[in-house]
Amino acid sequence: MKKLSIIIAIIGVMLLLISAKKGEKGDAQKQPSQQQTSAFREDQIARKKAILNFKMVFIEGGSFDMGCTSEQEDECLQPEKPAHPVFVHSFSICKYTVTQRQWREVMGKNPSDVRNDDLPVTNVSWNDAQKFITRLNSFLGTEYRLPTEAEWEYAARGGTLANGLKYSGGSDLYTLAWYKDNSDAQPHVAGKRKDNELGLYDMSGNVWEWCSDWYGPYPTDTEKELINPQGPETGTERVLRGGYFEGPALFCRVSCRNKSKPDFAASMFGLRLATDKVEQKQEATGEE
Repeated sequence: MKKLSIIIAIIGVMLLLISAKKGEKGDAQKQPSQQQTSAFREDQIARKKAILNFKMVFIEGGSFDMGCTSEQEDECLQPEKPAHPVFVHSFSICKYTVTQRQWREVMGKNPSDVRNDDLPVTNVSWNDAQKFITRLNSFLGTEYRLPTEAEWEYAARGGTLANGLKYSGGSDLYTLAWYKDNSDAQPHVAGKRKDNELGLYDMSGNVWEWCSDWYGPYPTDTEKELINPQGPETGTERVLRGGYFEGPALFCRVSCRNKSKPDFAASMFGLRLATDKVEQKQEATGEE
């Protein structure tokens, strides 16, 4: 009986050893698969970050007259009046509008009517733009936002390098912008026309660009300089700037203003990113 117990114990130990070896073999087989999954995930994240590498241009702060200034001649519309002094703090703004590919990488879908990865994303509301920016910042750890209306106009005019031009980058709109005279009634890939003094593209024409501000009338006091204005505290419509591919030259002027309900999306509405982050200054002033 004692011998039988010993034999049973020996058999049990052997079975445990065999089971352990099988487990080690199974773990060895699983490990490469887990490593492959991890490597694939890292590759996907790196690919996404490469697509979401927005080319930011540092804009040195300064003063300018916002609104209906002399180079606009007799084309000013009432909402652009009166011209008034504004000081804008330094910030960075993207060279280009957000593309359809970039939007899809963040939101998982493309809302645009005319679809091409390199075209500006369109058919986005102000509310949609905010959702995009929130998700983008969460993924990248950034602090992107929409530009204020004052920042947008200051950058479109050329900032501290401004030459007092009617459109962003010049006076010959045909070479500067996609609008009704040359667009074939559709948006175009960004960066194919002439840039402005700061190296920014398509701030005249192609798509209307959302700004962060509520829309409201300009101040009547033209003596007091506004410091980094953020627009009215409340409102019913948000600001759009820049003109669009089917619009007239009138809409492409640097002082022209547009507005829309924040939940309204249209085939000519897009967006351009801005940020306050100081550490992006080096990237912004470097070569692509």
